[in-house]
Amino acid sequence: MNPVKDAMITKRSKLNLAIVASLLACNVYSGVVVAQESEDKIIEEVVATATRLKGSAAAVMQERQNQAFVADIMGADQISRTGDSDAASALRRVTGLTLVDGKFIYVRGLGERYSSTQLNGMAVPSPDPTRSVVPLDLFPSDIIESLNVQKSFSPDMPAHFGGGNVDIRTKSIPSEFVFKLSGSVGSNTNNSDDGYFYAGGSDDWTGRDDGTRALSSLFIDAFNANQSAGIEGSTQNPLTLEQRKALIQSMNWDIGPDKKSVDPDVGLGFTLGDVYQLGQGKLGFLSAISYDNKWTVSQESNGTNLGTTGCDEAGIKCFAQQYSGVATEQNVRWSGMLNVGYEYDQNNKIELTNIILHDMSDRLRDRQFIDVNETEAGKTELRRVDVLYEERRMTTSQVKGTHNFPQLWNAYADWYVGTSRAHRDAPGSLDVVLQQNLIDGVFQSEQLQDVAATNVTREYQTLRDESNTWGWNAGIPFMGKDWDFEIKVGADFYEKARTADNIKIGVPHRSISDEDTFGSRIDEIFSDAHLQSDDFYNSVTGAGIFDDNTTGGDKYAAATKLDAYYLLLDATIAKDWRVSGGVRWEDFRQLSVPYQPHSPLFDVDGQDLRDLAFQENDLFPSLALTYQLDDEMQVRLNLSQTTIRPDMRDISSSFFIDPLTEFLVRGSPSLQSAKLDNVDLRWEWYMADGNNLSVALFYKDITNPIEMVELASVGGAAPSLLTANAEQGQLQGMEVEFLHDLAFMGNAFSNWFVTGNLTLSDSEVTIGIADDGVDSLFEQQLKEALDATSVSNIVTNNKRRLVGHSKWVANLQFGWDSDNGEHSASIVYNAFGPRIIVPGTRGNEDAEEESFNSLDVVYTYYPTFDTTVKFKVQNLLGEDKVISQEGLDLWRKEVGTSFSASVSWEF
Repeated sequence: MNPVKDAMITKRSKLNLAIVASLLACNVYSGVVVAQESEDKIIEEVVATATRLKGSAAAVMQERQNQAFVADIMGADQISRTGDSDAASALRRVTGLTLVDGKFIYVRGLGERYSSTQLNGMAVPSPDPTRSVVPLDLFPSDIIESLNVQKSFSPDMPAHFGGGNVDIRTKSIPSEFVFKLSGSVGSNTNNSDDGYFYAGGSDDWTGRDDGTRALSSLFIDAFNANQSAGIEGSTQNPLTLEQRKALIQSMNWDIGPDKKSVDPDVGLGFTLGDVYQLGQGKLGFLSAISYDNKWTVSQESNGTNLGTTGCDEAGIKCFAQQYSGVATEQNVRWSGMLNVGYEYDQNNKIELTNIILHDMSDRLRDRQFIDVNETEAGKTELRRVDVLYEERRMTTSQVKGTHNFPQLWNAYADWYVGTSRAHRDAPGSLDVVLQQNLIDGVFQSEQLQDVAATNVTREYQTLRDESNTWGWNAGIPFMGKDWDFEIKVGADFYEKARTADNIKIGVPHRSISDEDTFGSRIDEIFSDAHLQSDDFYNSVTGAGIFDDNTTGGDKYAAATKLDAYYLLLDATIAKDWRVSGGVRWEDFRQLSVPYQPHSPLFDVDGQDLRDLAFQENDLFPSLALTYQLDDEMQVRLNLSQTTIRPDMRDISSSFFIDPLTEFLVRGSPSLQSAKLDNVDLRWEWYMADGNNLSVALFYKDITNPIEMVELASVGGAAPSLLTANAEQGQLQGMEVEFLHDLAFMGNAFSNWFVTGNLTLSDSEVTIGIADDGVDSLFEQQLKEALDATSVSNIVTNNKRRLVGHSKWVANLQFGWDSDNGEHSASIVYNAFGPRIIVPGTRGNEDAEEESFNSLDVVYTYYPTFDTTVKFKVQNLLGEDKVISQEGLDLWRKEVGTSFSASVSWEF
């Protein structure tokens, strides 16, 4: 038997069965509906001229066709058709885009740092300290009018451009009165199993902590009083036992965990808008509120520190630390939008957009823990419990105006002003290792791990971003007999300031009396009775009960400032040729400064402080040629030069935890910008009946690409990654996209359509490490990180694919619409090829995220003109998400199959 082949056959069989079952269901239902329609004389008079999707796609296809630069656009109706609930999940349907960690988009295989995100054409800050771009799962689909992914650079866009730019365009004021209510319920197949959770706060249902998890003022006062000495205080001014008791009791220890049967998912939505005719012009508004409360229970496993130490067989690799157990998570999201617009006349319009997005996730994991250095099967086994609670919020207010001047040779101008705030709070996270004592495999007792160097770890993290942006554009067209010509100029300005703090407090196991370390529950070991008793503390003064693990750089301040100006020329010659091009100049400045622990003093000074400043200015050219083959076909060629700059954390030497791999990640103060040369060639065919086909080729040459490499770890410490510049990189590939109805197969298929896309590409990056006696930029940064005068070649593959790059990405959608317009259904498939997540070192191969096949079914019923009923089944194949290394699971998570039903009413 071949287990690999058997597994592949099983996976393929599940896919085939799921597709066949879905198609049969749609065909059977189609037959029933057609039979009903044949008996209804009124409906016989209705003639369907196009499917619902093709009709909704017409406007965005027209916009894409008219753009001078290569772009893909997804409209609100297309998003609704696929059943995606937020911008992140919707964008994975776009050609060449893949979704990572449910939040971030990789464009053409380039990591999220190689893309940029705008909201209504304006830059916004990110509430995620581990990423430079906004987590796209924050944006609910209810507020989105369209998603514009521009894949070739134009001078009127930010020059921080690699894979592409994502512009999230929100809904504007309506043309008539609108009032809409919606509600939804759902669940997941995994949720039939019990999870493990804890009490939390009374306001958790609102997505906000009520203060239960917050760091108390007692700690803040202690830190302020003992800045240099830490929480324990100095020898001259130590804390008393009573002070230490008060401090540790102020922490939230009401964490069992307890078994929990999770609730169904619920969602609510409300939209209200109208427009009013005034004496001069019209005034309109659109408001929207949404709320979602979702639970997930899943099996998770992961491993760290791959090697041969402690493995069952000599020469066979294993992970030194392995975790496996249940993760239970509650996610609460709510959003609000208020748009107000005033249109003086058809040439002058001003619009105000206000948006607030809030996301809370609260996760508890209860897992078995195997450590090759500590675990003795049947005698001493380990269990690990960790809790991570975080709130992310973004608020933005934008004002923009557009003005046309027919009396001034049809000149035009537009302007914008925006201010945004992004917050992240992660109070009271917990990580504890428990030791299970057994005799001949029979459980006897459980306690805090009996190892002197082990702590119960608590962390309290905050991040605040404030950004302001403003800019303007102006242009004037000129027209001749067989040509037209337009000159456009503009400027963009952006400022962002950030403050972040991470306080790490450990409670050493050795500081607690042996008899009080026993228990299987956290609230049992750290009960009020224990914490109030003098006997709980190993020291009569309670000394050593806290281990302040906050280090320099855990608190930092950072700022970014960007000034940009551009010139763009756009000419059409003889109606066949269109030439667009220009240049953008940007002046970029950035500074990230670490603080001493619990102190307003910088952790660096003098020349080191000056070295932290990052500044560059440059010109970025762009050229686009479009040739109109006929009324339906055109060919585009785009050439450009762009850059990818380091983020605030990338130039800091302090560590943060990557949420996907849980590896420690640090930056390089000497990190440089990556420079890109971009080439795009695309042939497009827009057929008269709404069908379309496009084929594109793309190539990118990258100098100093920003990559990551694993650094050596000691003992069971978490692995760490260094952000550094490689030497050179290339990316090339092909994209195919199509939309076509199936009427050519006969009348029975006239209401069916198929749409999809396929991306095939390859990449290579040269890290630049070699024993040639000459330090590359990468080797210099590696020496700085290790504080070494020399480094050995730890990189397994000096040449490999770019991190995050998939060689193929595929999307396929079958859709059906009934003749009477009351029913529609879609079968939606998405998959991507394996991609490197963690590059291999010390002879270990690269860790790759394996292909994930996603199959969703969406059915929509329109019983009346104002009512919509929708049913969704997502991840019908039930595949797990897996990151593997050397044939072992570095990380695995059950996704399960989710079901949901929703109803909306418009009045």
